[in-house]
Amino acid sequence: MTRWVMGAAVALGVLTIPTGGRAQEAAGFVELRAHGFLGVEGQPLQLVERARPEVTAEVVERVSLTIEVEAALEQGRDLQDEVQRTVEASALGPALAALGCQWPKEENERLGISEVSDYLSVERLYLDAYLPRADMRLGRQAVRWGSAFVVNPTDPFPEVLLTEPWKPRAGVNAARINVPVGEQDQVTVVLGADDTLRHGRAAGRIAAVFGEVDVAATAAWRGETDEGLLGMDVRGTLGVGWWIEGSVHLPKGEEPFEEIAVGVDYSFEVLDALVLTAQVYRNGGGVGQPSASGGALGALEPPECPARVPLPEPPKRDPFAPIFRGRHYAMAGAQLAVTPDTSVSALYVQNLGDGTAFLVPTAMTHFSRLELAASAQVPLTIFGEGGELDPSDEALKVALIEGGPTIDFSGLVPAATLTFWTRVSF
Repeated sequence: MTRWVMGAAVALGVLTIPTGGRAQEAAGFVELRAHGFLGVEGQPLQLVERARPEVTAEVVERVSLTIEVEAALEQGRDLQDEVQRTVEASALGPALAALGCQWPKEENERLGISEVSDYLSVERLYLDAYLPRADMRLGRQAVRWGSAFVVNPTDPFPEVLLTEPWKPRAGVNAARINVPVGEQDQVTVVLGADDTLRHGRAAGRIAAVFGEVDVAATAAWRGETDEGLLGMDVRGTLGVGWWIEGSVHLPKGEEPFEEIAVGVDYSFEVLDALVLTAQVYRNGGGVGQPSASGGALGALEPPECPARVPLPEPPKRDPFAPIFRGRHYAMAGAQLAVTPDTSVSALYVQNLGDGTAFLVPTAMTHFSRLELAASAQVPLTIFGEGGELDPSDEALKVALIEGGPTIDFSGLVPAATLTFWTRVSF
């Protein structure tokens, strides 16, 4: 990440050089966000301050440079600290202390940072070139494909943001070219690499319009996992909007599996507008009963011990694996525009295998450049005894060492998370 910070300094220097009358545009936001974690042990509050300025400057005619930098600091609840506190308070804690084990500490414990990348990063840094027969973007950029709701099986770089409505999409290091074909069709090719610049990525998409139906075919390869992806995305309207988006994952040395999302939406003339959405989703690579303790243990960075202690390594998750770990889900959403500046919405996701779900209600309003919003994430168990989206307390009791004492991690999982944020755009 340090390379991106150095790149930011260079690019900002370039953008401040007089451009001889060429256009420059500045935008972005500053944000204050507060999280409250209900029903947890330890620190129940977290504050986040964030600034995300963006500058775009014309380099030459039809070529522009954009840079977007994020600076952020956090105070309050830190999941790594809570994992450490939980382990130290357990029967295993005295044994680790007797062995002289040392938990990792930040260089600046008050601010929780050890290096520049802990609070400063370059989220966008790209050149746009508008050519006679194509548009090209080179550098760190956002890439998103697909029509489905919440999840996109054909997206080569999947990410779910509806549970975190304040969060911009992560950047991808890539060169992307869009070539129009006729008046409505388009071919897109993306070539890129991961953040370490060691693993290549490639993706292509052909999009066409047939009457009132949009069709797109996708192919991708991700070097980190040496996995291929083939997908099809079809969207149209028949009185109600509808879509079918599916893909086949081709992991090296493993059995292929499918992802499919089928859904509908409909708009009503209620107040400014009311949109209802429903979708079913299948993850062929999932399991019937996903591990409920993975989320808690995923935050564990084990202590360093002078003697060999068989603590588990943090789990390594495939960055391109489906976001949800079960097999079958139902998803629904409602968004009501009360006025042009005020809206309320709700997202509901149900794991049909283990009976767990979560609900995300959100309310937002704007006053010129000021945005105020409140959101919640509420895990639920509709049937069964807990699982992926709402783990039971019993499932969060884990023995880190085989044959060792059981540690209760249930205090790490909130009964609900409340989030309030205010953002000023410029």
